[in-house]
Amino acid sequence: MTDGPDYPMGATPTMGDNNSTDQRQPKKASPPAVGDRPSLRIDEDLAADLADVMRVHPTFADAVRQAVGQLALTYRTGWSHKVCPPGVAPVLLAYQLGDPSTMRRTRPVSRRVPSPPPGQQVRPAFAEELLAGPTPPARPDAERPARA
Repeated sequence: MTDGPDYPMGATPTMGDNNSTDQRQPKKASPPAVGDRPSLRIDEDLAADLADVMRVHPTFADAVRQAVGQLALTYRTGWSHKVCPPGVAPVLLAYQLGDPSTMRRTRPVSRRVPSPPPGQQVRPAFAEELLAGPTPPARPDAERPARA
């Protein structure tokens, strides 16, 4: 072997050294912008979940829109009712299902946030704040003796 003009003795270039497709793009930490076309690899679990959702929402785009919209509403509800701090995924503890064919249709007035979940409504940190204020005046009827 002789030394060539670009390679020292014994050195040979390898395929893909400067190929831009070998370098992975860093993952975005922000949601895709409007108009983007994100892609994802479909594994077995996701394929099974999509098959169930696509029985009702026949296109992939409709199924993804419905699923993401429902999950986002769950998150916003948890955050707005202070079930957990913003940025933390609330845990779904219960749900109620209904048949849409038997439900009465109403005109949408605006986007509503569901009522808070049942159970403890005031977190202990807020309860101390709320209950630490001045005591309200006694009701006038509380002074009367009980009936015999």
